[in-house]
Amino acid sequence: MKGSVLGLWGMLGVSLGVLSGASAVLAQDESNETRQVLDPIVESLLREQDIPGMAVAVVSPAGTLIANYGLADRESGTPVDDDTLFEIGSLSKTFTATLAALASVEGKLDLEAPVSRYLPELEGSAFDDVTGLNLGTHTAGGLPLFVPDEVTDRESLMAWYRQWQPSEPIGESRTYSNLGIGLLGLEASASLDRDFVTAMRARVFDALDMRQTWYDVPDAQMPNYAMGEDKDGQPIRVAPGVLDDEAYGIKTTAADLARLAQANLGLLALDDDPQQAIDVTREGHYRVGDMTQDLIWEQYPLPVALDTLLAGNGYEMILKSNVAKPIDPPQAPREDVWINKTGSTNGFGAYVVMLPGQQTGLVMLANRNYPNDARVEAAYRILSGLDLIGGDDPRQ
Repeated sequence: MKGSVLGLWGMLGVSLGVLSGASAVLAQDESNETRQVLDPIVESLLREQDIPGMAVAVVSPAGTLIANYGLADRESGTPVDDDTLFEIGSLSKTFTATLAALASVEGKLDLEAPVSRYLPELEGSAFDDVTGLNLGTHTAGGLPLFVPDEVTDRESLMAWYRQWQPSEPIGESRTYSNLGIGLLGLEASASLDRDFVTAMRARVFDALDMRQTWYDVPDAQMPNYAMGEDKDGQPIRVAPGVLDDEAYGIKTTAADLARLAQANLGLLALDDDPQQAIDVTREGHYRVGDMTQDLIWEQYPLPVALDTLLAGNGYEMILKSNVAKPIDPPQAPREDVWINKTGSTNGFGAYVVMLPGQQTGLVMLANRNYPNDARVEAAYRILSGLDLIGGDDPRQ
């Protein structure tokens, strides 16, 4: 195994960074053991999905291991390294939920109040009956996934919201929506009396010490910005759009995104309000089949079968409405769960998994849009190989 792993590192141009979590330092023997599990699985994923490059972070109480594979830009031959920026797509929604939770913790936003309380432009609309909690759990009554083509600025966006009518009972079904989480971001920033990006950077990114995380990548960071590839292998990066910041706009490194996982796993020393906000995002509000819907995060009780995770992260869940059963009172954050979220743009694919009971997390960033099934299966194999979730992988 040792020889094959070393050969793989050379072939893929892999580099290794070890970041300390709190005062912990990842021991070399533990790092080697993790890499022996990680590398063959990632090598297979790169080959089977024709992915130019990936950055993977494994978070544990001992520290955070960063493993870099392949190319940030296939045309230039630039390798992925610790500074490579990836688009994380809908994983951006977890940050929007965190900002809203922080506003709630500080008493500036009531997540159970009508959205129109904080956005007076929407008074007299359906949002007199929709709450921030509905927006953050995709239970607002059937808001569509994508922003309509006719919406080009805030004025036309608010006009669209004012005329929208629920197609499903509010709070009884889950319909995944950029328009929902986008509106939650607008509501949260309004309650904080700041524009969204300024509020996010000052209140969330800075609290987590995320120094290489951007909505608009500055010129000085452009050499670090990976080039994505779409499903046909053509180079592409995300284009600006209405609600892009709130719903899918973040570009970041594996190390920075790992800090969000560390915070959720109790591995960062945060002030009380940010930590409480992080914890609020992991409260369970609805049961949707085998999945519990938190504020954007999705969780499953352990042990969990691979097929259950594939279904929960599948396109039936993303593109269709599913029955949602309220949990009253909300379920407190649990230790014995698999928590996850996927994120995609046309040229990038991301996935984060957290196991609170083991204080372990996995971050997978790729500069190609590849199927969720492949992300979930690879993560399941990695965490199974590290003896963290138990059970047998039916696909091995």
